[in-house]
Amino acid sequence: MKQDSINSEPIPSVLKHIMKKYPTISKVEASNKALAMERRYAEANKGRDDKRNIECQKQWDRALQKENDHWALEVLSGDALGEYFNVIKD
Repeated sequence: MKQDSINSEPIPSVLKHIMKKYPTISKVEASNKALAMERRYAEANKGRDDKRNIECQKQWDRALQKENDHWALEVLSGDALGEYFNVIKD
């Protein structure tokens, strides 16, 4: 899912990469570089991430609807079940 836009801590693997690449800098400087790298990456891949989030939301909605439908089949009966599935109109 989507990460917060303001991170206080960089992703550990990114921080490790920065520390390895620049062994003489402090942890605070490495953290700032890692956060900047993450922001650039997020900006460069914004379109892709937006498409993924939309598709993920659609899949979530479908799964939730299926769960609701199964609940309705187990719990409701008669007219209430017909109304739930829009077979019986008021």
